[in-house]
Amino acid sequence: MQTINVINNIVLKEGILHTYGRDGNVARVFLRQGNLEGRCAVYSLMMLLMLHGILNREDLLRKVSAKAPEYIKKLKRQFNHCTTRGYSLRELRIKLLRSFNNKIPVDVYVIRNRDKDNLKNIHDMIMAQLDIGYSVQLAFWNPKRKSGHSVVAIGYTLFGTTLRLFCLDSACPLPYASIWNNVIDVNIDYNDVDKLDFNHQANEKVLVDSILLIDNERWIFQDLPFEPVEYDSIPFDPEGNDSILPFEPEEKDSILPF
Repeated sequence: MQTINVINNIVLKEGILHTYGRDGNVARVFLRQGNLEGRCAVYSLMMLLMLHGILNREDLLRKVSAKAPEYIKKLKRQFNHCTTRGYSLRELRIKLLRSFNNKIPVDVYVIRNRDKDNLKNIHDMIMAQLDIGYSVQLAFWNPKRKSGHSVVAIGYTLFGTTLRLFCLDSACPLPYASIWNNVIDVNIDYNDVDKLDFNHQANEKVLVDSILLIDNERWIFQDLPFEPVEYDSIPFDPEGNDSILPFEPEEKDSILPF
């Protein structure tokens, strides 16, 4: 039987996807392009931060109150003037570090050489992060159109020679009672490293070439401006170093699982 591994900080409440926010209460998580300023990378990053319990959706959609944590004020200032071309994951990382006074353990990894070892390392990192219950921001591009996109992976399954990633994609609506709205198939046939990955929502071949991770395991060693959510203490609700070689830091209808 096929097994899907999904992060544990998500809850379906009245058919709408929620997460446990920075105050420990459930809060809506999905953002659709148009809710904020900016392009897909910014939306994906904000959903990633919500899934880590660092901020709430309301922090982004409402005017910042005087009682809001300082890092939220800085974060909104960093992304107040959005570039029309979008951001690379490297640029997102820099803005995050500025917002959190360099205290947020964020890493970006990029595939520079598409050989077996490089690809396997980054694929293993994606699965390891999801296995411990934390989402991953992906960046990929279409080699034909030379255009890029960014989504947030919240689960995966191994499907033959494919790493199938279940994602939140701000470019399309999230169907009622669904926890993902796009599927990215990543090629893990290391005997055919030139085979492209596949974006199901856009029905096109792509190359997943970089990821952004927040390393929660390193939070305990830092004096952070927020309290990380302890996911192990959250009750189950059925409804509900910048790089490691060979990577370098880079400044409606539901989608069926099979």
